[in-house]
Amino acid sequence: MKTKKVLALLMSSALLVGSITACNTTESTESETSQETEQTTTATSETAEPDDLPGYKERSVTDVSDENDSKIVIYSYNAEFIALAEKYAGITTDDYDFVEINDKDEYQQKLDAVLADGTNAPDIFICDAAYAQKYLASDNTLAINDIGIDYAEMTNMFNYTLQFASDEETVIKGLAWKACPTGVFYEKSLADQYLGTSDPNELAGSFATWDKVLESAKTVSDKSEGSVKLISGYTETYNAYMAGRQSGWEKDGTINFDPAVDEYFNFAKKLYDDGLTFYNEQWSDGWRGSMSNRTVVSYWGSLQFAKYDLALNPGEGAPVNPTAGDWGITTGPECYFSGGCWVMVSKYCDKKATAAEIIRAVCLNEDNLKDMVNHGEFVNNIKLMTAAASDDKFALEWLGGQNPYPVLLDCALKADASNYVVDEYSYTQACRGIVGAYCEGAYETVEDAKKAMEEQFTVQEEPEEQEAVEE
Repeated sequence: MKTKKVLALLMSSALLVGSITACNTTESTESETSQETEQTTTATSETAEPDDLPGYKERSVTDVSDENDSKIVIYSYNAEFIALAEKYAGITTDDYDFVEINDKDEYQQKLDAVLADGTNAPDIFICDAAYAQKYLASDNTLAINDIGIDYAEMTNMFNYTLQFASDEETVIKGLAWKACPTGVFYEKSLADQYLGTSDPNELAGSFATWDKVLESAKTVSDKSEGSVKLISGYTETYNAYMAGRQSGWEKDGTINFDPAVDEYFNFAKKLYDDGLTFYNEQWSDGWRGSMSNRTVVSYWGSLQFAKYDLALNPGEGAPVNPTAGDWGITTGPECYFSGGCWVMVSKYCDKKATAAEIIRAVCLNEDNLKDMVNHGEFVNNIKLMTAAASDDKFALEWLGGQNPYPVLLDCALKADASNYVVDEYSYTQACRGIVGAYCEGAYETVEDAKKAMEEQFTVQEEPEEQEAVEE
């Protein structure tokens, strides 16, 4: 029996700490823009590197059509995509069947089951960043070209969203309608008091490098006699620090520790040992509680994070952070993205033309994307976000009159997903857990901590599929 080596994860549940933040929004969409769903489009065969998107392999595009007149089947972990599809593609419940499973583990279990044999499989399905690559890298998803979408249609998309969605052969297999670049959101009154300025351009110097972050953290803690901290906990900085890696978690079938990983162990330990944070784990109650009690200068994340988690503009009916309007955004030491969601087409899709037109309407149509921008979305379109970055109408009241898009646009253009691996989420969980244990003294040295993390992963033999033998 032939076998292949795979890198498998052996983890204690105690170390399953941290996550890749989903980039969800509940903003209402008020205008009613729609377009007719066409019944034919184009598909693909051979691959070649295109002029339109250098660095990606494009399959030649030919005509495709729907194989039947049945409803298109769409799976998602929330109702956001289907609402956009109704609004912009003009589909109704007469046109689709929708399966929504909110729990991410149950959702993946359902997808894995239906994709295994095709029974009740979706035509289109949506995944968030925490587990999307599991499907983008598999044979269960079609290349975007295979449903008739040409790379020439994607040239305004932020490159990191395409890197993330491409397989090992650099063929693009999913599209995102929004981007989730990040910045450092800071409380202005605290920045003024402890760092000497609340101007975003001046304050950027306090976050320009990791050494500057440490220096600023000490300044805030010392001046406030420990009552105020620059960040709530060292885990606030994990995603940003990992964005500085020059290599991924895997190399030649073994776990790979980029030098930035070693540096993060030391950085987190310094914050911990010197008491420069409140020791709050990201997403914990303590971390959330510090968002509104004027004890933490900065929180790091995307625009969606600021609106819904910081609760600076959470939408009608949701409680608003009482400090809203006293916040700004500046740049951090690294550009990174936090979360996101990708639209994919399953290999069982028999409605390729309809799938393509729905995806075009939500992810590619410039008029529709512009409407999303006007409703507060950071869309996956460089042209539109460049225009928004210089438009005074996006000076947001809940950010004290600041337009966040210049900071976020710069980050989106620089963000890089080229070092991500299929099992990125598992490595993130493992690393965050081990770093926490190291900070608390469970390991004497960084090398001891890394060895402990390495022992959670092993190279296992996995049998390859065999062809059935007729008797």
